[in-house]
Amino acid sequence: MAVRSPGFGRSGAALRGRARDKLLDTALRLFVERGYVGVRVEDIAKAAGISRATFYKHFSEREEILAELFARLLGREPASPPSGSAAETLPRIRSLLIDTATQMVANEELARFVYTLPIRHAALVGEGARPPVLEAVERMVGEGVAAGAVRADVPPELITAHIGRAFEAAIRDWAEDRVHDVAAHVGLLVDLAIEGARDPR
Repeated sequence: MAVRSPGFGRSGAALRGRARDKLLDTALRLFVERGYVGVRVEDIAKAAGISRATFYKHFSEREEILAELFARLLGREPASPPSGSAAETLPRIRSLLIDTATQMVANEELARFVYTLPIRHAALVGEGARPPVLEAVERMVGEGVAAGAVRADVPPELITAHIGRAFEAAIRDWAEDRVHDVAAHVGLLVDLAIEGARDPR
């Protein structure tokens, strides 16, 4: 009976991971060059130097690659909110979103691709299209409501959605070259959104 080396499984997983990364990198390059709609599975496989059959060992369809690229950019885990009291909820949300946007645009090619897609990405990747940072924002909004810093007459999920739309609009403006300083623009649009969330009392 043959005995498998303890490291065999890990090295196989590492090879599969590198192959997936190569496919993702190749797909992104082609999407940027030709547009998402103009790239087929066959194009990605050929440019990556593999067969279609090998492509399908890693991804079931092109949209799965798109979903993975979104996850690379938007993250998979909710962000950790900056420290501070619940009374300082809105400035903390602003700071968190500016930091998140700055990290996202550090991967400029991917960020510009994702935020200039001519199709609505939520339709392709479902709930994964919501940046995980908004989960942290929603928790912070709830804490702010409890502390009286955020208005209680509007559901926290509605406030979060409003702030999230401002955040996404700011990044789209940057991706489409309407603004150059993404941090300042995120700050401006989020300020406009959170002013309406402030408890007026």
